[in-house]
Amino acid sequence: MADTRRLMSTFVSWISLLGLAAVVIVALISSLSPPRGPQSLGDVRIAISSDPDPPRLGLNRLQVRVASADRRPISHAGVELKYGLEAAGTLARAVIQAAADGVYQTDIELDAPGPWQVILTLKREGAPDLSATYLYNVAPAPGDGKVLAGTVRISPSLAGKVGPGDVLFVIARRGSGPPLAARRVPNPTFPVSFRLGQEDMVMARGPFQGEVSVIARIKKGGAAGPAQPGDLEGSYHGNPVKIGETQIDVVIDREI
Repeated sequence: MADTRRLMSTFVSWISLLGLAAVVIVALISSLSPPRGPQSLGDVRIAISSDPDPPRLGLNRLQVRVASADRRPISHAGVELKYGLEAAGTLARAVIQAAADGVYQTDIELDAPGPWQVILTLKREGAPDLSATYLYNVAPAPGDGKVLAGTVRISPSLAGKVGPGDVLFVIARRGSGPPLAARRVPNPTFPVSFRLGQEDMVMARGPFQGEVSVIARIKKGGAAGPAQPGDLEGSYHGNPVKIGETQIDVVIDREI
């Protein structure tokens, strides 16, 4: 009987330890993701979201919504955003732009896997600064990790033709065939950093390798598909390029 009680006690202890471990794991996972809904920051409500969601290696767009306690959008807020790998100990400052009433956004480049720290600060005249810290856990790239990376710029003569709702597509293709990989960037603010990896392949078949041509295209209205009249486009002057090149500079310099 005593042996049975000892066995039951040991079993209960193991169950308790497993339950505690599960709680710890859930807490760790939760700590690496920002809150999904608005949260109170002093007398202000903020919400932060990413595109893509969750963030991944490469270019990501962060959008911050700022409102008063009674949920009225706050325009002309002093929003500052810094980010960096948590283990690195250094932070870069992102350029924040107003996108709508109470909505602010920026593009950031996450160039390594691991936990990235994002610090959001609201600066208000005559009031103390308010800060919130978020952690994004960025997964490693699938496959062999080969990528195409670089920058897309736009000719000054065409910059005025980019309007709200337009979408930048960075496309890698072999010959005249369909795109091998593509990255979609809504409402681009130039210059735009980009990264194409195996996760961006249009048809996820085979490895992301070989030679491709890289083009950048601004689609009016944002619809995907072949170029249409009014779209803006540019090609990398060094095409074709081997996948693995990370210094690709594309200039959008013509209108279809």
